[in-house]
Parts: sequence; structure tokens; C-alpha cells
Amino acid sequence: MVIDAHAHADENDIWGWYDPPEKLIALMDEAGIDISVVTSYSDEPGPSPGLKNLERYLEAHPDRLIGFARIDPKFGDSSVKLLQRVIRENPLMRGLKLHPISNLVKPYAERCVELMRAAGQLGVPVFIHCGDAVPALPLQIGKGAALCPDTTIICHLGGYFHAEEIIRVAERRPNLVLDTSSCPYPASIRRAIEVLGPERVVFASDSPAGDPISELQKIRMLGLPQETERQLLWRNIARLLHLEIAEDEA
Repeated sequence: MVIDAHAHADENDIWGWYDPPEKLIALMDEAGIDISVVTSYSDEPGPSPGLKNLERYLEAHPDRLIGFARIDPKFGDSSVKLLQRVIRENPLMRGLKLHPISNLVKPYAERCVELMRAAGQLGVPVFIHCGDAVPALPLQIGKGAALCPDTTIICHLGGYFHAEEIIRVAERRPNLVLDTSSCPYPASIRRAIEVLGPERVVFASDSPAGDPISELQKIRMLGLPQETERQLLWRNIARLLHLEIAEDEA
């Protein structure tokens, strides 16, 4: 069993993205990935139909895709109510996606914190983009995580070249979980496991931007104990998303 904790599908004429779910599923099949956690490229509310597209993809591929609704926090109560509706109405929606670089809301801003707290109250995790630019740097995410201690927050392991920084932040913030995508250094994955414990690291590819075959190889080349590798490849994210997967099925 392999679950990719971070992937994308969307058909967006406004932004020029065209990654239908069939493209993602073909990459999953090639890499041997059973299920992907998928989000759109555009924020909701917004001019593009990202959320409607995602709901349509989940309906068409319920055994392969799990959704994280990408929502813009700046609309305050409207954003919270939208999150509550999609999580309560669609059992395949299992989380919230935030992208501070696209929505320009800092992770510790009041409205972002309100939305992340609402996710925690709903019992779903938040995936927040961690990159090399303000306002998505590790220390900014850590500041937001400190204000939402009851919400599980998942982010890239370092946002490309900030691995040590996000590991130090996560060491102080037990509600932070790191995904392995977009980190060019396999040794940083090992370091995260050693410092945080294997239960706080999840495999992810950021597909189709990332290559799922090479992202999986980063995990397998570490020579981890079998139990630890299973935790990274599916058990941890299955636990966070409350997925019922029997050991004999995996």
C-alpha cells in the first residue's frame, strides 16, 4: 500500500493549468501508488471552478482520490462556513489546503488561524504550502501552528531548501507533520525521522509537478526498517485521515 499525501488535479482555463485526474492516476499507476490526496490549483471562493472540479474528480474516482479543499482564508466567516459544508457533506473531503503565496494571507494572520482552528474542530488536518518565499517560510508556519495547537498541520519538508529550519520548527510544534515532497535531499528525510519520530513524516510527491517514481525512490533508498517505511508510505496519513485500511489489504 502506498498513499501519496500531496498531489494535484485541476482543469483551469483562467490560470492555464490542465491536469485532469486521468493524468494523475496514470502517474500513480506507473509508480505503484494506490491512493492520492489531491487538491486543486485555485483558491475558493474565486473565479475558477477548482472546488467543483475536485468534487467531480472524487465522485469519478472514489477508490483512488481523497480531497483537500483549497480555501482562501481572507473571506472570514464565509471561508469557515465553506470548509464546514464541504467536510460535512462529502466523506471523501478529508482536509483543508492553504497556499499563503497565492492567497497572500500569512499563516499566523487572524483569519488564517480561524480557518485552521475550524479544521481542527472538524477533525481534519490542514496542508499548508511551505516554500522559499514570504509568507510561506518555516518560521511563519510555525508561528501559525503555535496558535492552532489542536489542529494537525502538514507541510513540505523544508520547502525545497529549508529542511533543517522546518525540522527545528516542528521539534517545537508537535502538531506539525512533514511531507517528503519537494525536498531534494534524502538525508533530510532521515534527519526528520530521527528528530521527530517516524509517525510525523508522510510520503508525498506533489504530483504531477513532482515525479512520483523518484519521490518514492527517495524513501526506499534510505534502507529504513520495514515498519518505519510502512509508516511513511501509508500508515501515518491513513491515521491522520481516519482511513480504515486493513493490514491484509496493504
